[in-house]
Amino acid sequence: MRGPRRHRQLGLEPTICRRARQHNWLVFRTVAQTGGVPFDVFETAYGALYDAGVQSRLAPLGGFLMWGADVERFLRVMADGVACARGEVVVDCPTGGGVTFAGGLQRTKGCLLGVDRSSLMLARARARARALPGAQRRHLALVRADASRLPLADAAADRVLCFNSLHCIPRHRAVLKEFRRVLKPGGELVGTTLTADAPMPWRVNVLGARLSGFFTPPDSRRLRADARAAGFESWETERTGALMFFRGT
Repeated sequence: MRGPRRHRQLGLEPTICRRARQHNWLVFRTVAQTGGVPFDVFETAYGALYDAGVQSRLAPLGGFLMWGADVERFLRVMADGVACARGEVVVDCPTGGGVTFAGGLQRTKGCLLGVDRSSLMLARARARARALPGAQRRHLALVRADASRLPLADAAADRVLCFNSLHCIPRHRAVLKEFRRVLKPGGELVGTTLTADAPMPWRVNVLGARLSGFFTPPDSRRLRADARAAGFESWETERTGALMFFRGT
């Protein structure tokens, strides 16, 4: 399917995206936005180090030692998140370096739209996309955009994924409101985040990480209130150490 027709199917605003063939998969690019671009730590060497770390074979052990997190479960939830039927749209935001689809897109029959504002992380995501079989790549599209201004029409997505990202985003309510805007009625938000009110001893590590200046983990109770204010009628959570799994509908 080509051009505006595919844009309409995805719910993408045709005025802020274009279709381009690169390595047999689709790239949607936003137009220039007014105002300055805020500093993004993931545009620095930290972004590359972070991406390499989460892809390491030692990630499950490191995630447990640092955060008490069940990383194996995290990876299973991520794999389930990208699974979708033909005609469905799943948004992964922020997609980072493509961790969500690094294991393959065998169960993705619709479209996975990866969104991130970091050009460095998107470059790594594109490299991972090139490693996928062609039959899987055609179900993937990547776009550079901010989580609070997604290039999607209202009610365009069946599911939004947000893994390990809210603790790096300061405006939690605004982002949750944007996620709710692009979700179809009955659609779901699935993700994980580190929380400021994590149980001990993991809270010590969370508090230490906050000293970096860009780490803004939400309080779980405040995040629930933000989700309700954003329009999510149901908000389910479960913790493993400092990592909180959430699902909003």
